[in-house]
Amino acid sequence: MIRLLALMLMLAARPAGAADDPHQTAFDLQGNVIFVKASIGGSAPLDMALDSGTVRTTLDERVAAKLGMDLSMKAQSSGAKGTEEVSVIKDQTLHFCGMEIAEPLMLSYPLDFLSERVGRRVDGIIGVELLRKYSVEIDYPARRIRVYAPEAFTYAGPGEALPVTYDRRLPLVAGSVTPFGRDAIPVRFQVDTGGARAQVMFWKGFIEKYGLAAGARDVKAIEVTGFTGTTTQKQGRVQAIRIGKIVVPEPEVGLNDFQYGDPTVFDANLGSGFLKQFRVIFDLPHDRMILEGPKE
Repeated sequence: MIRLLALMLMLAARPAGAADDPHQTAFDLQGNVIFVKASIGGSAPLDMALDSGTVRTTLDERVAAKLGMDLSMKAQSSGAKGTEEVSVIKDQTLHFCGMEIAEPLMLSYPLDFLSERVGRRVDGIIGVELLRKYSVEIDYPARRIRVYAPEAFTYAGPGEALPVTYDRRLPLVAGSVTPFGRDAIPVRFQVDTGGARAQVMFWKGFIEKYGLAAGARDVKAIEVTGFTGTTTQKQGRVQAIRIGKIVVPEPEVGLNDFQYGDPTVFDANLGSGFLKQFRVIFDLPHDRMILEGPKE
């Protein structure tokens, strides 16, 4: 009887998010961007994008003003066409997937550019800090997100586990690109679930260093809109992208004449156009990311 009572108490005390009992929710995918329902404080549910390439959770400026948030603290943020002023919001709580998550610092600026790009209203962006606090599975084929307590999470599936390093708290993984008619070139990828335009976005320093544009086919110019404005970039295809043992043939890639970030730290962004082929597990508390293919 004592042993049975002890076992019952242990089961009752298991933390939410244990490996076999995760928090989970459905998500929509539009324009390759993940949309989830979440709220800030006691707000009504908001349509928010989940973006591993954004550090801080962000609210659209009009949404933040409607919620009565203090937007008086300002900071500068950089983009493709220079810097823009943003508001800094302190000490809020994000309600997502049945959890309350403390957000000591959030940002606010107009997200109209993102709404126009994906064809859907974007009330806010959930940044990478969520993925750094928990083990988060994004099941693209099933359109489900599952959030696990990191101390309880284990993985024994057939997926490819990739070591993760960081730049400004954003996840990086190693891989390679094979241009047409050339050997493979090592690449440091920033993993960016909010990168929706191409499967991979290469930045100017890497393109010029390795002459990547000369090894691309079907190259065309397109307009890309970010929060600092609209720019023109080239898109084309390369022979292959490799991440670990996973090889994707002839992916669409962006060839940007703008240098984003430090070219000595990372070379390209691995976008959601690539990631959506997989069940992706951000196990960042254990410094790894797992890619599991739909047929595995």
